[in-house]
Amino acid sequence: MANPDVRRLFFALWPDETVRSTLVDLQKRLPPGMGRLVSGDNLHITLVFLGATPIERQHCIEEGLAGVDRPGFSLRLDQMGYWRKPQVLWVGSAATPLPLTALVQDLRDIAGRCGCEVETRPFQIHLTLCRKVHKPPRELPAIAAIPWPANSFALVESITAADGVRYKVLRTWGLPSGAAGSASG
Repeated sequence: MANPDVRRLFFALWPDETVRSTLVDLQKRLPPGMGRLVSGDNLHITLVFLGATPIERQHCIEEGLAGVDRPGFSLRLDQMGYWRKPQVLWVGSAATPLPLTALVQDLRDIAGRCGCEVETRPFQIHLTLCRKVHKPPRELPAIAAIPWPANSFALVESITAADGVRYKVLRTWGLPSGAAGSASG
């Protein structure tokens, strides 16, 4: 039986309905039989993976976020990629906005201070479109850039169910233009 006081958590950029719809349309244009499409409800960009997180550590992290004050920014998802080992087809960005890099570093620092083991590799923007891709196309298609206005980030729980994994947004924090960030949720 799972421990209800431990959750599998991560921070993410969660798309609004316009961006989500555009991403689902992109998935529909992939060649048939590519692999297993990620559910439209689960599409996101992971910022920091926290893993199995006891409730006390979650509270520590959320309290640490009170001091984070980062502006919103815009992303352009403008390239597709394939990672052979995890067999993942993704869409990402050729350029990482500086406010996003700073936000990811803030989140890593807070998580580390609260006892999480965090990724040390440079952050790379990617959103998984398809998993278990055994035969990727020889050439990945060029895509029209997908604009993504990032005005918030979310703390998300990964829940394993009989029919697969689903993600539940637990809380969001705003990334306003030039004003102090506020939490909601």
